[in-house]
Parts: sequence; C-alpha cells; structure tokens
Amino acid sequence: MGSENWLNNNIRGGMNRAEIDDIKRIGSVKAAVSLYGERFLERKPGLQKTQKLPSSAKELHLAKRDIGRLNESRKVAESEKAQAESELFNARKTVKDLTLQIEQSNSEAKAQKQEIEKLKKKERGENGLPLDVGEVDKHQYMEMMRELEFVKHELSRLKLDMASVKQAKLRAEKETEASVSRMRSYSCSVEALRKEIEDANEEQVLVELARIEAIKELEAIEAQRVAEATQFSDTIEKTRNRIKDFTKELDWEKKLETQLAITNADVDVLQNELKLVRAMESRVKQNENPGDTEVSEGREEQSETSMLLQSVTEEQEAAKKELMSIREEGYRFMSSMDAIRDEIKRVSKESAQLKSLEDKADLTVQSLNSKLLKAKSKMEAASAAEEKAKAIVSNLSITLQQLKTETDAAKKERELIREETACVQAAIQKTESQIDLAENRLEAAMQELEAVKASEATALESLKKLSEKTMRARAMASKRKSSITISKFEYEYLIGRAEEAKEVADKKVAAAEAWVEALKASEKEILIETEIAHNELKELQAKQETSRKDKSMEVERAAGTEHYDARQQSEINKDLQVEKALRRKSLKENGSSTPRRAKPRKPSSPGAWHVARSASITRRKRKAMRNMAKLFRRKRTDKDHLSACSNVLE
Repeated sequence: MGSENWLNNNIRGGMNRAEIDDIKRIGSVKAAVSLYGERFLERKPGLQKTQKLPSSAKELHLAKRDIGRLNESRKVAESEKAQAESELFNARKTVKDLTLQIEQSNSEAKAQKQEIEKLKKKERGENGLPLDVGEVDKHQYMEMMRELEFVKHELSRLKLDMASVKQAKLRAEKETEASVSRMRSYSCSVEALRKEIEDANEEQVLVELARIEAIKELEAIEAQRVAEATQFSDTIEKTRNRIKDFTKELDWEKKLETQLAITNADVDVLQNELKLVRAMESRVKQNENPGDTEVSEGREEQSETSMLLQSVTEEQEAAKKELMSIREEGYRFMSSMDAIRDEIKRVSKESAQLKSLEDKADLTVQSLNSKLLKAKSKMEAASAAEEKAKAIVSNLSITLQQLKTETDAAKKERELIREETACVQAAIQKTESQIDLAENRLEAAMQELEAVKASEATALESLKKLSEKTMRARAMASKRKSSITISKFEYEYLIGRAEEAKEVADKKVAAAEAWVEALKASEKEILIETEIAHNELKELQAKQETSRKDKSMEVERAAGTEHYDARQQSEINKDLQVEKALRRKSLKENGSSTPRRAKPRKPSSPGAWHVARSASITRRKRKAMRNMAKLFRRKRTDKDHLSACSNVLE
C-alpha cells in the first residue's frame, strides 16, 4: 500500500507543470470572456437585454392586445354613431307624425266648430232633438287632452333622446382621440423595440466571437493535456523500475543483516571458548609439577589448543573485518534509505499540490463548459426572440398602417357627423319652434272649444226646454190623435241631417279602414325590418366571435413560448370579460337615460338595443292609433244614433 501511495504521489508530481500551464490557459480564457463581457458592458448590457427580450415580447403582445381593444372600441363607437343616426331619424319621423296628428286634430276641431255653428243656426226650429250632444263633446275634449299630453310626453322623450345622442357622440369623439393618442404611444414603443432588437443582434455577434475563441482555447488545452499525460506515463514507468530496484536492495540488506546476526552469535561462542582455553592454560601453568606423562599429555593438549586458538583468532579477525564491512554497508544503506524517505515525502507533497491543482483545473473546465452551454442557450433564445420580434414588428407595422387609415377615415366621419349634427340641431330647433306654435294653436283652439262648449250648453238647455214643450204637445196630441204632426222645415231638416250624417260616417269609416290597413302594412314592414335586424345582429355576433378567435390564435402564435401561452390566454379572456362588462354598463347607462321607456332585455350588441327602442316607439304609435280609431268609432256611433233618431221622428 505504501508503494502504491508513493506511486500516485509521484504521478501527481509529474503533472505539476502541465496543470500549472492548464491553469494559465484557463485564466487566459477567463480573461478573454471577461474582456468581451467588459466590451458588452461598455457598449450596452447585452446579456441583460437578451434576458429582457421575453419581457419586450410580452410588451409587444400587450400593445397588440391594446390595438385590438382600440379596434373594438372604434367598432362600438361606429355602432353608437349608427344608433344615434337611427335615433335621430326616428325622432324626425315621430315629429312628423306628431305634426300630422296636430293638423288632424285642428281639422277635426274646425269641423266640430262648423257643426256647432250649423246647430246654432238651426236652433230656431219648433221641435228639438232629444240627444245628449254635451256628453259626446266632453268625451272628445277628454280625448283631445289625452292626445295633447301624449304629444307633450313624446316631445320631452325626444328631447331626452337628443341629449343622450349628444352624450354618446361626445363619448365617441373622446374614444377616438384616446385611440389616436394610444396609437402614437404604441408607434414610439415599436421604434424603441426596434432599437433594442438591433442592439441584441450586435451583442449576439460578440457572443459568437467569444464562443469561437473559447472553443479554440479549449482544443489547445485538451491537446496539451494529452501530451503531458503521455510524458507523465513515461515518468511513471521509470519510477516503477526504480522502486523495483530499491525493493531488491532492501531484500539483500535484510539477508546480510541475518548473516551478520549469525556471525555475531558465532563470535560470542568463540570468545567464550577462548576464555575457557585461557582459563585452562592458567591452570596448566599452575599445575606444572605433576609427572612426565601428565606433562606430555598437557603439551599435546596445549599444542592442540594453540592450533585451535590460532584458527579461532584468524576466524575472529576475518569475522571482524567482514563485520566492519557489513556495518559500513549498513550505514551506507541507512543513509540511502533516509534519502529515499526524504524523496518520498517530497514526492507526496508535490502529488498533493498537483491533486489540488488538478481539482481546480477540473472546476474551471466545468465552469467554462457551463458558461458555454448558457451562452448557447442564450443565443438560441435571443435568435428565437429576434424572429418573434421581427414577426410582431411586421404585424404591428401593418396594424399601424391600418390604424392610420382608420384614423383618417374616423376624422372624416367625425367631420361629417359634426356637419350632420349641426343640420340636425337646426332641424330640431325648427321642429321645436313648430311644436311651440302648434301648442299655442292648440291652446287657442282649446279656449275656443271651451267658449263653444259654454254656448252649446246654453243651446242645449234651450233645446231641452223646446223638446220638452214639443214632447208635451205631441203627447197631448197623441192622446187626441193617433198621428203626430211636425213642421215641414223640421221634416226636411231631419231628412237632410240624416243623409249628411250617413255620408260623413261612411267617409270616416273608409278613412279609418284605410288607416288601419296602412297601420297593418307599417307593422308588417316593422316586423320585416326587425327580422332583418335580428339576422344582421346574428351575423355580426358570428363575425365578432370569428374575429375574436382569429385574434386569440394570432396572440398565441405571437406569444411563442409555452410559458406565456396560458397567461396570455387568461389575459385575453379577462380583457374580453371586461369589454363585455363595459359594453353592458354603457348600454345600461344609455338605456336608463330616458325617463318614460320600457326596460327591454340587455343584449350584447347595440343593434338589438336599437330594435328594442324602435319596438317601444311602435307600441306607443299603436296606442295612439287605437285611440284615434276609438274616436272615429265613437263619432260613427253618434252619427248612427242621430240617423236612428231622425228615422224614428220620421
């Protein structure tokens, strides 16, 4: 395990210079990236603007949505304008109808005056008619008063309608001015967005250049790392061979140490034997006095021991020399082992440093790769946003041209509306003056009718007295005779009066029938017009729905990313709901502006509301026509009653 650690440390030590060069090169890449980044920041913060491109696309989408709102508000203003024109036409028509009714009432009043004068002239007859003419006159007077009140209510309603029309016109003018101002602001925002897109294109080019340089430096770093890896593998092989040699020398040293220990043990044994021999020699010297045999034996033993001593001393000296050489070699090996240990420590330190440098280099390479990936993603997003922005700008330019043409047309229409309103105001003033004159005439006629009524009352009283006298005389005569005698003048008067009454009644019946037929024809025309208007409303609603769907599809295409699709769809739905609520609110305000008006259902389009108003006017006209028909019928019944009375008298 120790040899493997030393090997790894040595490998890392071999990569020291290569990793330092890599770090230097990585530092140069960072410097290049920071240089280009500083160039970006010196010009304009490009990456921030590339990040802001989705927000600019969102602003473009909002501008397009506001343009759609302006188009819809312009359509609503046009519909309100058409509605106001139709209301003016209806007001003119009602004024004409009222003037015709006033003229008819004046003609009827004149006819009644003539009849009353004829009755006054023929009061001098001998016998009177038992007819209740005063009640008929009272009823006619009440009908005339009701018609007059109805005419006054219609005039007040027309005035309120004119005021509401003026308010709607002012509102439409304000909306057109607001749309023009919004169009100008949107044109300014479009120009600013074009400038931002141009800046983003320049920054994209700079990012591309920085990416190309970073790729080149990365390739150079990879090539250098491959060369250094091959060099490092060679150094590893050399160090492995050296380690093998060192292990062999260590094994040989261990063997020598064991041999040295064995020789040391032998030397100790020999030293002990020498000590014993010396002790024996000393004993022999002390004991030299015994016999010859013992001396001879001692000499032999002494010679043997001397031979042994010489051999032992020689072996001892050789062993000492060998031991000294072994010790010197051991010292030499110890010094070499110390040097090897120092080398191993140094190599381990270098390998640790190289490992830390390698980790740092890996981190820098990873950061560079992540930066390159981010730059690529930003470039792709910027290119996609640029394409979307170009499409949106083209659409906005088209819509701006359309808005310009529409604003010019709206200005022309506004001038025409002003001229028409001036003409309508003049016509209204004329009609108001005519209505005032008609009211004055009606008041004078009413005063004359009251005077005639008073004279009729006196004439009726005298006629009643005369009729009572004649009835009494005739009753007395009938008691005496079976027949009644009347004067010739009275007889002729009754016959002529009955014929005239029949002719007048026939004429009035024919006129009433013609009037009823005309009313039926007008009702049929109104029903046909209402059906046509309902069909047009349905077509308009279908067109509006299709246009809204097309706009929503265009908005979804312009949005581009899936992140904004759901949000834009919800915003469009909210805007449509707000527009519907505003329309309903405006319709409520317009519908509640008139005091005497039926509350119809609140439709989603202004055309249906206009049809409901025209229906209320037709209902009132029908009521007036019914009252006129009742008046004619009552006159006809009175004439029939007069003719019946004349027949009875005959």
